[in-house]
Amino acid sequence: MQKTNVRRRDFLKVAGASAAALGAPAAVEASAREAGGPASEPPPDTKFPKLALITRYSPQKLEFAASAGYEGVVIATDESFDPDKLTDQQIEDALNTARRAGVRIISLECMSGYNHIARDPAERKQARAKFIRALEVSHRLGCKFLGTFTGGKQGASPDEQVKELAEVINEQYLPVCEKLDMTFGPENYPCDANFATVPAVWEKLFALVPNHRFGLEFDPSHFVRQYIDPIRVAWEFRDRIHGVHLKDAEIIQPVLQKVGIHGQGWWRYRIPGQGLVDWPAFFTVLLQAGFKGGAAVEHEDEFWDAPPSNDSAEFPQERKDGFILAARFLRQYLPGRTS
Repeated sequence: MQKTNVRRRDFLKVAGASAAALGAPAAVEASAREAGGPASEPPPDTKFPKLALITRYSPQKLEFAASAGYEGVVIATDESFDPDKLTDQQIEDALNTARRAGVRIISLECMSGYNHIARDPAERKQARAKFIRALEVSHRLGCKFLGTFTGGKQGASPDEQVKELAEVINEQYLPVCEKLDMTFGPENYPCDANFATVPAVWEKLFALVPNHRFGLEFDPSHFVRQYIDPIRVAWEFRDRIHGVHLKDAEIIQPVLQKVGIHGQGWWRYRIPGQGLVDWPAFFTVLLQAGFKGGAAVEHEDEFWDAPPSNDSAEFPQERKDGFILAARFLRQYLPGRTS
């Protein structure tokens, strides 16, 4: 694995690092500015998917990503890294931090607080304006893709929600994407705040949004637990996949036999390679489609973690182990950092 030239002691000496861990935007800015050290060049762009990990922002986590062999990071936005509140200086500091660590900021994740079709008009207007700001910030960070949820309108039919979402995409979001050369799309995580997560709904949505700047952030694990073949779905929508979550899922058959699909504890998320996803077949689809965007490990595996593992500026060793094991497994399918 490639070593970065960022010195670990520089990060440990960063003033305000503990405040950054508690979500203080000023500390994020100060940490990046004071880290010092020469910049490292990120890996050169290639025709292959870019192996990344999903994390909240901190200089230490970016440093770890590089040390573990990841080419980039996908930053999960929160109160401490809110595109709607980041200053120009904070954006520049984040870029400099990534350069020093030697990783790319592949994309942002804008899930919570972005209900594009909220029933309340004020909430809907605010979410749409905030998303446009997120597209602009993503562009300034060098990203080509922005991940989100579709939102949801309680009590509305799927067709009504599809129609309304297609309208805001076509009328408000796509003009911005064309100007900034950006793409965006929802993750297929099934929940009330994300109604468009299965092929039957995607077919209707893409029929109304033919522009391929709108696509998918594809996570095969969510289909495993719904007994939908993720490889078949990936192939069918391969030209709409703009971002990828690398996460596995395990079905615990002895528990399932006892509680049924409406019970609890019969499935769980795992790091790639420790569940049921057919990874060789999945990456074959991505390579066949010419996908070269971010493929980011989303670590939700309790076996390789020590919760709450996202609340500090640095990952606990247990969570690092999970990311390291995931990278080792995935490296056989993704060239990336092979030295």
